[in-house]
Amino acid sequence: MKAFGPLLGDVVRLGDDTCLKEWGADTLDGEPIAAVGDLSGAVYDLVCAGLGDRPRIHPSAYVSPLANVGDDVVIGPGAAIYEYSTVRGRTVISRNVHVGYGCEISRSVIGQNSELSHRATVCCSVIGQRTYFAVGLVTAVCLLSNPDMLRPSRPVHFALPNGQRVSTGQPKWGALIGDDVRTGIGVAIGPGAVIGARTVLHAGVTVTTAWIPPDSFLSLPATGYQIEPRSEGVPS
Repeated sequence: MKAFGPLLGDVVRLGDDTCLKEWGADTLDGEPIAAVGDLSGAVYDLVCAGLGDRPRIHPSAYVSPLANVGDDVVIGPGAAIYEYSTVRGRTVISRNVHVGYGCEISRSVIGQNSELSHRATVCCSVIGQRTYFAVGLVTAVCLLSNPDMLRPSRPVHFALPNGQRVSTGQPKWGALIGDDVRTGIGVAIGPGAVIGARTVLHAGVTVTTAWIPPDSFLSLPATGYQIEPRSEGVPS
């Protein structure tokens, strides 16, 4: 059965990323998202083929001695991986990416000039260029309905713009996030979320399986609070 639905390039154009294009990943831009399935894995395989015998970690990249970087990772020029961060599992970090303290990135692609602040967790996802993730960003990857959460077996579905859902065929599938997306602190995304370019996610927002169009602004409903002058217990 022929795959249908939006193309990967409709959300994230890998060919616009100079490193990913040089490494040959731009060939996926014309593929339907549903046909690719394991998006980050497909990018990783193309990138490794494009690099050939060249080093997987560019000489100009900085990797802290206190970071944990696996053998199955590609890190582009000018990227920086700081203390206590883990990067593993067929991950591709493009040019000039900043990974702050205590982050975890696995089975993902991070586009050039993106910034991950402290304690961000990105798994099984493809992230565009110039994204900014504040402290505590998490991309979820599997369904809570799995009988065994350590060995998920139920495929994640991603959302279409019309509200329908399409199976990825993958039991672990995080999010697809466009260029120039920014998040506040404590944002949770996925599994199966597709977030369009230039979207801003306010602090504390949770996005489940949804297609968020480009140039959106997501915020929590106002809870309200009252401010009164303090009178008791104030030192004179």
